[in-house]
Amino acid sequence: MSFQLIGITPDTLSDGQWAIVPDLFAAGLSYLYVRQPDSDALRQRLDSNELQPHQSRLLVPFDIPSGSFRRHWKEAARLSALPDERAFSTSIHSLSDWPALAGRVEQVFYSPIFASISKPGYGPAQSLDEIARQIDIMRQHHPNLPRLIGLGGVQIDMIQLVNEAGFDGAAVLGTLWQSPDPVVVVQELLRGVRSRP
Repeated sequence: MSFQLIGITPDTLSDGQWAIVPDLFAAGLSYLYVRQPDSDALRQRLDSNELQPHQSRLLVPFDIPSGSFRRHWKEAARLSALPDERAFSTSIHSLSDWPALAGRVEQVFYSPIFASISKPGYGPAQSLDEIARQIDIMRQHHPNLPRLIGLGGVQIDMIQLVNEAGFDGAAVLGTLWQSPDPVVVVQELLRGVRSRP
């Protein structure tokens, strides 16, 4: 599977930002994690005519019985889930949690890998080289792991480093929404990814 690029929404999006979500997908964004709290207004937005064609690419942290949305487990939801429950994605902060999620989710966000853009003062406890070594060891010992998505401080000039470290994709929040043109950011991020040797 090709390298995935996933957007993450901030706590709120303006009408103008919501309006460009279809353009982000057209530019190559794989998924958009809508991490905003559940509300009637958000559900109406997600069910709008503009977003309906993209519902299967929207990750939400709450159940929506209608539509083709994909469920993202926040940590508390994952820890309280029954053993046979499944979600599309979840987040971890320790790579040692990754193997236990095989068969329960399709992709795992791991953070932080660089100093965060949206959370000043939040950064990794180890170097990307050390993270890459751990990823390689885990892949050797655990077949069928969920896709691993690097998160935290990923910028255009760092995207290939994420790929080379062994991640299956990258997630962006600050890099995407702090830009005057998020669509161009998606295009530039994807241009920065080259095949691994």
